[in-house]
Amino acid sequence: MARNASLHLNNTEKPTLLRVSLPPKITEKELASLNAHIVKNIVFPHTGCSCLSGTINVLIESTFQQAVQVEL
Repeated sequence: MARNASLHLNNTEKPTLLRVSLPPKITEKELASLNAHIVKNIVFPHTGCSCLSGTINVLIESTFQQAVQVEL
């Protein structure tokens, strides 16, 4: 079964927001692959370099297998 991360780029905000949704229990290898993809296919085309330079905020979310409810 393929594991996927979802990337959502909102370049109407300043700075640009990249929201990354990860599957549960992401491995170091998967995270490295994701990072390489983000730099090559999103950051570089958007900024012209391989650094974030404060022009892109990256929000990483993880899909949790269990949710905890808190009674308020």
